[in-house]
Amino acid sequence: MKRWNRADASLFLAFLAFLAALALHLHAPHSLWADGLLFCAEGALVGGVADWFAVTALFRKPLGFPYHTAILPNRRVAFIKASVRMVQKEIFSRRKIFHHLERIHFLPMLLKWLEKEETRTRLTLGARTYIERHVLTERAAFDAADMAEKLRAMLRQLPPTQFFAALGGWLQRSGRDKAILAALAVSFRERVESLAMHEAIEAWLTKYEEERTESDGAWLLSWIAKATNIVNMDEAATLLQKQLANVLTKLAEEDSHLQQDVLSIFYERAASLGKDSSFHELVQELYENLVADLPLERALQEAWNTLRDRLSGQMAGEQEPDTTFPMLRSRLTEILEQEYARALLLLKEDDALRGKVGHFLYELIARSALHAQTLIGVIVERVLSRLTDAELNRLVYDKVAPDLVWIRINGVMLGTIIAFAVFWVLRFIDH
Repeated sequence: MKRWNRADASLFLAFLAFLAALALHLHAPHSLWADGLLFCAEGALVGGVADWFAVTALFRKPLGFPYHTAILPNRRVAFIKASVRMVQKEIFSRRKIFHHLERIHFLPMLLKWLEKEETRTRLTLGARTYIERHVLTERAAFDAADMAEKLRAMLRQLPPTQFFAALGGWLQRSGRDKAILAALAVSFRERVESLAMHEAIEAWLTKYEEERTESDGAWLLSWIAKATNIVNMDEAATLLQKQLANVLTKLAEEDSHLQQDVLSIFYERAASLGKDSSFHELVQELYENLVADLPLERALQEAWNTLRDRLSGQMAGEQEPDTTFPMLRSRLTEILEQEYARALLLLKEDDALRGKVGHFLYELIARSALHAQTLIGVIVERVLSRLTDAELNRLVYDKVAPDLVWIRINGVMLGTIIAFAVFWVLRFIDH
């Protein structure tokens, strides 16, 4: 059941007052006060009914009256268009948008956001992920021959001594020199422990023993040693083979004294050779031949294919992210973080860049806001168009209900005042 508001109550009270005044007038037809009270009650009732009719006619047909009633439902298209224009031109007008944007300092807000550790991590990780995904796309074509030619050109421009110095420095910093030496030691140890190496050592010892015997004239002692088995070449070869294997094992141990001594001697000899002019010529020739003969095309293409296969496996969930070229991923992340810090520092210190970035942000946000102006209009139009007549009436009525109630109350009060004034004017005219 609909609840009565104050306007309904005032109209009902006006109707009751009219009935009471009518009864009083019928009871005392010649009473001045009865006539005046009836006249005022009639004015109040007429004013209240007229305003009730006017307010109700905005939303529906009061008492089924068809002419110029239910104005809002009948004019809903015009109302919706007017609402859209009001939102776009008044609430989100171009002038108001730019006025508010001019009071906002976007660059300090951007810098504060970029300085956050969470932002740096998220942006660098997003950039790395984008680069990895770009490698997997078909658009990321890779021309191994062109890349190899560019790499050869770069290598030819680099002096050989500088190249080898840079290579040696990288080997030392990365620890690859130890890894390479250990790998070589393990490979040599496998050969030293083989049967063929044992036979070769025994044959060398036998030959060496014969040469020394012939040169020293000690053939008799040699014959006696062999006859009594004092000198056993097989056992000597086995012992020497074991000693060589032990040395190579020590050489393969990371940071062992032998490994450090060998590397120290290597770098010391490399530094002394770098001062020799004849060695420079030899290195130049070897360097040019090395650059020309390097199988860069095949190596680059295989590396590219391997990279895409590993990244594809990671994206498909077949392997953990940390197992996909961890050194490459770590280096890529490090490069991105360094560039991020450099760009942030440049943005703080370069006034010209700050001005350009600030202007760009203002233009970007202003244009986005202007596009949002049209978008908001479309949204408002769609939302209002989907409302039924009853929902549209309720939407508008709820926003202005207190004012409409007071319009009706004012109609009752104004009708009473006007009737009171007219009654006394008529009485004055009659007399």
